[in-house]
Amino acid sequence: MIVTVTSYKGGVGKTTTAIHLATYLQTLAPTLLVDGDAIRSATKWSQRGGGNGLPFKVVSHAQMVNHIRSYQHVVIDTEGNPTDDDFKDLAENCDMLVIPAVPESVATDGLTHTLAKLHTLAHTRHRVLLTMVPPKPRTDGQQLRDALVAQGVPMFVAEVPRLAVFEKAAAEGVPVHAVKGDRNGTRAWEAYEAAGREMVDG
Repeated sequence: MIVTVTSYKGGVGKTTTAIHLATYLQTLAPTLLVDGDAIRSATKWSQRGGGNGLPFKVVSHAQMVNHIRSYQHVVIDTEGNPTDDDFKDLAENCDMLVIPAVPESVATDGLTHTLAKLHTLAHTRHRVLLTMVPPKPRTDGQQLRDALVAQGVPMFVAEVPRLAVFEKAAAEGVPVHAVKGDRNGTRAWEAYEAAGREMVDG
């Protein structure tokens, strides 16, 4: 399975999503994460904490060709704001395109642009994953979900809460469930685990 995580908007949890979907897929079969981001966020994450904190291999886009045949699952973390040609290639050459979206007005502008491009391509193998969803009583996440569902946009039922434990995970170079001393690690992981199950089950 080839999973591509992309968005025309940065700061929406793209690398965090790629890391944790790869972590889930690795529990099923050997998984490779391809870091296609110019600032190499996934690579830097993997190198922290001695470089042994992630349960899967991380390679650059240039290295992918030498490794891809050895893995059953591949997750591609893409560059923010790709060119239209790159976006078309990404969308057409994966089994699932995952689009992280933050329920904030500035971020949803990028989401609107991403969805419009997919509509132009008549692409159907994509889903929006709500990330950094603020806690109740705020209703930002539900409002965005309702708006997207009303437009017929394919969505994950699972959504990822806004939790500081994700920043700790990145700093320690581990998946979120491996962060010690933070009880929110389990809750954060369960959100991505649920999204991973949805993705695999189709």
